[in-house]
Amino acid sequence: MKRLLSSLLFLPLLMTTACSLSDPRCAKLPGDVRYCLQPTTAVMPFDVQQKVELTLNGLRETMVVELEVDAFGMRFAGLTPFGQTLVQASYDNREARAGVLPDKRLEPVLFLAFLQLALWPADSVRAGLDATIVVQESMGQRRVLEGGNVVIEVSYTGGRPPSGDMRIVFPSAQLEIDVKTLNTQTTK
Repeated sequence: MKRLLSSLLFLPLLMTTACSLSDPRCAKLPGDVRYCLQPTTAVMPFDVQQKVELTLNGLRETMVVELEVDAFGMRFAGLTPFGQTLVQASYDNREARAGVLPDKRLEPVLFLAFLQLALWPADSVRAGLDATIVVQESMGQRRVLEGGNVVIEVSYTGGRPPSGDMRIVFPSAQLEIDVKTLNTQTTK
């Protein structure tokens, strides 16, 4: 599993340029698109556990994810099905940090950017992207396009996240992420 995560995130790492170094909230995603994390105040607070199946170049692995979001930030932990921590990252609305990463060369902002692109409201996602990037949204889908090419496509089933399930596809990286919600708790 660590090898898959390293491979999965090494692709965007290769595309990461100095932009992530100049702003600790920003990273280059597959497709060479820059995204800067947005404030967590853009969403209602929630706590969710999810089963995540990652497929990269035909190799499929499973991870259990715990995600907490509130006005103070977001906290993400990815575990093996047996409970070993693979990834632990957080964002305090200023900077992304990692407690545990499968590879020290990886940027913690990448994990959190993937989540925001799928979970944050479309207007907030647009604010984190360059003006030339298009965000299209319909009832069960969100697409981020650059020059007509799909950078990320998110399909929602069973309701919108955090309570619903989703499939996230990064075509340029040949990466697919299937997310099944195990439980959701809204924080008050």
